[in-house]
This record gives sequence, structure tokens and C-alpha cells, in this order.
Amino acid sequence: MQLLIWLLLFFAVYPYAFYPLILKLISLLRASCVPKDLYSEENLPKATLLITAYNEEEFLEAKIQNSLKLDYPDLEIVVVSDGSTDRTNEILASFPEVKSVILPKRSGKPTALKAGLEVAGGEIICLSDVSALYEENCLKLLVAPLLSPEVGATGGVLSFRKHNAATPGEVTYSSYESKLRALETEALGTIVLPGTFYAVRRRDMVLPPEDIIADDFYVTCSLLERGLKLIQVDKAMAFEQASHDTSGEFIRKSRIIAGGMQTLARFPKLLFGKWGFFLVSHKVLRWGAALFGGMHYLLLAFSGLCPWLFAAESVLLLLGIISTFLDLAGVKTPKIMALLRHFVVVNAAVYWGIIGLFSGRQTVKWQR
Repeated sequence: MQLLIWLLLFFAVYPYAFYPLILKLISLLRASCVPKDLYSEENLPKATLLITAYNEEEFLEAKIQNSLKLDYPDLEIVVVSDGSTDRTNEILASFPEVKSVILPKRSGKPTALKAGLEVAGGEIICLSDVSALYEENCLKLLVAPLLSPEVGATGGVLSFRKHNAATPGEVTYSSYESKLRALETEALGTIVLPGTFYAVRRRDMVLPPEDIIADDFYVTCSLLERGLKLIQVDKAMAFEQASHDTSGEFIRKSRIIAGGMQTLARFPKLLFGKWGFFLVSHKVLRWGAALFGGMHYLLLAFSGLCPWLFAAESVLLLLGIISTFLDLAGVKTPKIMALLRHFVVVNAAVYWGIIGLFSGRQTVKWQR
């Protein structure tokens, strides 16, 4: 029984503690897999910045103005409004330099992407949400590695620090994810890119089916299946406009988790191929950590073994729950409690995401 308790704890912490250490060791033992810069201003292909929007009147104007200032020699901007009912379409009409696609009813991200690609003229498709504001040079940095035929897609680093008052837990988690993708990139190539901030050659892009929740993960999995690499470009930066409170964070994480599970079930061979170790460690065991951790805690509670460990975990869990309710009530908490709150929210989102996926509650219609 005691061995099982410690095994469950190991698998609960493995994706957060041991996996990054293994990646660091791999990167030290082998040469970098990141291709050298292959571009000059003259050979950068035409690119399309494809932005999908649903009821984004709060942030759309800033996003378009930011996009028009991007430093890229041949760039078109396409915005798809997925059945928006606020002032989104009115704002789009005030920017004639932007190609606008207005869908009459809300259908979901896959349908919006398909509509945008039908009018896009770029060889490179840079996919973005309205909430992400890009640094001026980031598209050049994203497109450069795509001139190497072995690279299928590139992504940047999305920061929560500059443009909003994101919670410390979300900031820390986002920073951790970026560092993890950087380590994977150095080792062999990452297996996931931020859906609000990635680029792919148009000829390589496979549109997700209309029922797919995590469209970005589906696109990148289709590239991995063909043996193409995914690269995080650390110097390509964007900043999140929208803030995420606890309830919004929970809903967003639940959607990401449900979509990730749904997509990976469509690509089972990936788990046994070149990227299997990375997918299992980064995705499958991350989802499983909530289940392993829950079983570990229950075994501690009912077995009476390791009472000191049960007491310590109970205190941390209680602080995380208290911090969650305080945050929902608008009360600021110290950073350590915010991190514990984020841990509670993310792990609860795993259970809620699984229920939503199998019950059919989680759909392709997204908020942000």
C-alpha cells in the first residue's frame, strides 16, 4: 500500500518536476534541433495573419491597429467574425485595409478558419486570436524557420505581464509552459504551440473537422503525424490583452483539456512514434496528474499511512481552496496562495473537461 502511495505521488508530480529535468538533460547531450536563420527580406513569402473573432468589441480595434503596425514585407490581414452579435462587425467595417469575413451565425473555430482560408492569399498562415498583441518583428521571426522543409509550424511566447492584470498563478503557469516548450524545441521539437500565436505553411495546413474543440492542437498533431517539427521561437513575443479571472480560467482550461483529449484520440499512432515520449509526458500524464493525485490523496486519507504527508497536503489543498473562493469574491491573496489556487483550478478543470467531453457539453463554440 505504501509503495502504491509513493508511485501515485511520483506520477502526479512527474510532468511538472521530472519531465523538465529529463528535457534539460537531453538538450545538453545533443545538438540543438532549431534550424539556423535562412531568410533575408527578399525571400520572405507572402503571409496572411488570420484572426478569428466572436463578440470582441472590447479588444478588436486594438488588435487591428497592432496588426497594421507589424514589420513584415508582404502581409495581409484577414478577420473572420463568427456570428458576432456585438459591435465586432461594425468595427471591422471601419478598417477597409483588412479583409473581413462575416459569418451569419456562430458555428465554431473550425468553420471560421475554413472561411478565412478561402480568402487568404498568403503562402504562410499566421493564426491569432484577438486578445494577443504582437511585437512588431514577431512575424519575421516566426516565418524564418518555416523556410526549412523539416519545420511544420512555429509558435511564439505569449506573455501575460504587459497588458493586463493576470493572476500570479496564470502568469507563472504560462511562463512554465513557455520554458517547457523551449526545452522540447531544443531536444527534438515541441509537441504543442499556443493557439493564439502560431504560423504554418498553407500547403501543410490540415483543416480540423467541424466537431474539433482544440483546432490548434489538431493542426499541429497533423503536422507531427507527417514527421514535421514544431518550433517555439523564443524571441517572437506577444502580449495578452484579456484578463482571466478564476471562473474564466477554469472554463478555458476545461475546454483546452477536453479538446486535447478529443484530438489525441484521433492521432493514436503519435503516442507510439517519434514524439510519443513528449506527448505522453507533456499531455497525457499532465491530464493524468489530477487523477493520480486524487487517488494518492484518498489512499493517504483512508490508509492512515504517512500522516505527516497527509497533513501537509491537506494544508496546501485547503489554502488553495480558500484562495479560490477569495479570488472569486475579488479579494487579493499572496502569491503562494495564488499559485495554490491555480493548482486547484487546473486539476479541477481536468475532471470538468473529461465530463464535458464525454457528456457532449463541451462544444466547438469558443469565447476566447
